[in-house]
Amino acid sequence: MRKGVVTGLFVALVVMRLYLPQPCEAQYEALTAAILTKLSKMWHSDTLNFLGHTCHVSRTPTVKRFKLYWKGKFWCPGWAPFSGTSRTKSRSGSAREATKSFVGQALQRRLITQQEADLWLKG
Repeated sequence: MRKGVVTGLFVALVVMRLYLPQPCEAQYEALTAAILTKLSKMWHSDTLNFLGHTCHVSRTPTVKRFKLYWKGKFWCPGWAPFSGTSRTKSRSGSAREATKSFVGQALQRRLITQQEADLWLKG
């Protein structure tokens, strides 16, 4: 995680600790666990097979002007020297748009054919 994210989480936990009543220690632990679980699930990465090549896809939350956006990245190390990227408001859309970006670049550099691109994008 980025340094700013960790710092923000630490500050949030300290503030929660100061303002929650002391008798609610069990509630504090349950609330902290729920928040940390929810936050950790926001970052996602996966490996998949793209036309016979091992590729990776990831999505990361980012905040810009107090709005939540999702950065997506799709790349195939060892096959393509570029990556597809995106920034959307949709969590699932970020991976989809990054894949479209990658497929467009691969098509432009003639690593795949138009038929392969159409099959992958429609599927």
